[in-house]
Amino acid sequence: MARFSDEWIEQVKSSVDIVEVVGRRVELKQSGQNYVGLCPFHSEKTPSFSVNPERQFYHCFGCQTGGNVINFIMETEHLSFPEAVTKLAEEQGIPVPAVSAQEQQKEARREQLRKANELAARYFYRNLRLPTGEEARAYLQNRGIDDALARDFYLGYASPNWDGLVQFLESEGFDLQIAQAAGLISQGKRGYIDRFRGRIMFPICDHLGRFLGFGGRSTRQGQPKYLNTGQTEVFNKSYILYGLNWSKDEIKARDQVVIVEGYTDLISLFAAGTRNVVASLGTAFTPAHGKLLKRFCNSAIIAFDGDSAGQKATLRGMEILHEADLQVRVAALSDGQDPDSYARAFGETKVKEWLESARPFREYQIDRIISQHDVETREGKLRASTELVTLLAGLSSSLERDEYTGYAAQRLGVLERSLTEEVREKLGIDRAKPVHNTRNANLAPVEAGEELREREIIRWLLQKPSHLKDIQAYGITANDFRHPDYHRVYVSLTENGSDPEGTAIASRLLSLPGPMPSWEDCLRSFSLVLTRRRLQKIEEKLSLLENDRRGFDIRMGLYQLLKEYYDVFISQT
Repeated sequence: MARFSDEWIEQVKSSVDIVEVVGRRVELKQSGQNYVGLCPFHSEKTPSFSVNPERQFYHCFGCQTGGNVINFIMETEHLSFPEAVTKLAEEQGIPVPAVSAQEQQKEARREQLRKANELAARYFYRNLRLPTGEEARAYLQNRGIDDALARDFYLGYASPNWDGLVQFLESEGFDLQIAQAAGLISQGKRGYIDRFRGRIMFPICDHLGRFLGFGGRSTRQGQPKYLNTGQTEVFNKSYILYGLNWSKDEIKARDQVVIVEGYTDLISLFAAGTRNVVASLGTAFTPAHGKLLKRFCNSAIIAFDGDSAGQKATLRGMEILHEADLQVRVAALSDGQDPDSYARAFGETKVKEWLESARPFREYQIDRIISQHDVETREGKLRASTELVTLLAGLSSSLERDEYTGYAAQRLGVLERSLTEEVREKLGIDRAKPVHNTRNANLAPVEAGEELREREIIRWLLQKPSHLKDIQAYGITANDFRHPDYHRVYVSLTENGSDPEGTAIASRLLSLPGPMPSWEDCLRSFSLVLTRRRLQKIEEKLSLLENDRRGFDIRMGLYQLLKEYYDVFISQT
């Protein structure tokens, strides 16, 4: 794509009326010098979106989104800057400059390749609806893809004939050498022959809806199940996601994408009401895929097949998406299941429940490691812990490491402090020193993982004080916060007193970056911390009684401690 000069960009901007462009998507009404309407970037009932025709600028006072006409096209149509400014220029009849004549020639050739694919898509689409496509239509019907779905996704059929597409392209006067370069035909002994024969055809487009290539599903035995377009100047699977041209608006609206492996997975989820979905074309996920999706949303759910290959693809993909700064969750399926069969078998409601139950991908990693070992045996538990320590030590964020060390210890059934020490040793860090309170001698030391849980509870309470009632329902008091800072803030919140130091601590906590776990997860994690503390106290008392030589008093003391132990256990089951 050309690098445009500032002068040319200004020419494009000045040739466009921002009110007219915005008015295509937003119903605007004049209010003084400005035009106002409902913001297209967030839900609202009272207009807070304003367009200033004099400054050629828009701004929403609700979500604080703003910019010029190019920004608006980028946001609403999910385009890059060069794509957006090129679109506006073409609408205004302004020639788009190229870096060089050579680059201009390359772009013209790429456009010819896209045209070849578009013609082929028309040919395949027509074939599916002719008598020759009867077998293919029956196959699609059996897979839950009716005529309407087939039309929506522009599905087609490549007849078994050797040169059906060749003859069609010749009748259109199209250059067969270009069609060969597009991967549609190849040179045979007696001339050109079709690359795709006897296959249901899935057109593959870029996010702008331009035809780049095809995936062909065989309807006959003895052939490779799927055959894709080979790499061309416009088709590279490492940069393309199937279905993004249809799903991008829904992905943007939900701020979330569901990623599946294959064409039929995507189509079945669409039919079941989930339309923020893309497919990875059965290839390894790449950083380019992650960057592309980040342009449209901030979170992703990986929903690959339940077999071992699907699990391996999940593990590869989720790290790439995480590195692209997407919040990643995994919607797991049993071995032998895939999103296509699941959606067709269970329908819209179950699909929605399945996707909503998706877990954070670190939990998925940890659970998968544990499931591969017999942790009921000492040897299995040690092997699992060795793998978990390697995983946890590799996390770049110390907060993430602390959070998932606690989760891994709980799932593995070991002490959190033991696993923490192993991780710190792996990282070459001295064993963590407990944080002692210098203000209140009644508060015990806080371990690193417990400190994180106390902090997240306090952050939630600062943002939503209404959650105090949940805390109090659990019987949690100020003394349950061992870290002096969090103890102080909790006292300030519950007593509504004036405490400048507590206010300063609260301000610091509110300014911390990054998302927090859900309130329910925070409360559940903190309650487990408090349970462990209670059990530790009981165990300490039992240890003291073991060395006590008094008779009746010892038995009564043991009875009382066992009753407390039982009460704690029952409260967590």
